[in-house]
Amino acid sequence: MGAQGSKPDHEASPTGDDQTFFANRESPFSESLINHLSSQSTPSSTVPASRQQALDAHIQQRIASELQQLRQQEQQVREEIERALEKENLDRERGSSSSNGGDEASADKPALSHSASLLQDLEQLEKRASGLKKERAETNEWKAVDSGKEALERCFRENQQRPLDCRAEAEKFKAAVAAVEKAFFSTLN
Repeated sequence: MGAQGSKPDHEASPTGDDQTFFANRESPFSESLINHLSSQSTPSSTVPASRQQALDAHIQQRIASELQQLRQQEQQVREEIERALEKENLDRERGSSSSNGGDEASADKPALSHSASLLQDLEQLEKRASGLKKERAETNEWKAVDSGKEALERCFRENQQRPLDCRAEAEKFKAAVAAVEKAFFSTLN
């Protein structure tokens, strides 16, 4: 129950050294085997500190050189992968440009045809965005949102010290946004 056990795990000799006990009966093992094992359990010679430091330095140097070689190999593998991916991408672009264009000039200049297709896509997006803006400007819901936004901004500028005075404009703006959301969701159904 206390901090100490009821029996000590090991009893010390009066001199403080560990005691070794030998059995009085015969062992089934030969005496030479027992002597050999006991001689290996105790270190016969210690390595001097300078030699140990030299061994440690040599081992660290070998580890560092192996690590450097592994890093170089990793870098080479990465470069090979990047080259293979670049080649694959170029082949894919050439294949798509020759199937789209069909003529020899476009196959010779994949970068130009790729840039041209990107410009064409960009122009289509711009046309679509301008069409959506025009459509937005023509609807009554969006007109209400725009006018509510302007009224709210004007009120906030005029009442910088008392922004709570703009509550009515804020409520009108919220209602206009809710109407636009409702109209948008009705088009999805």
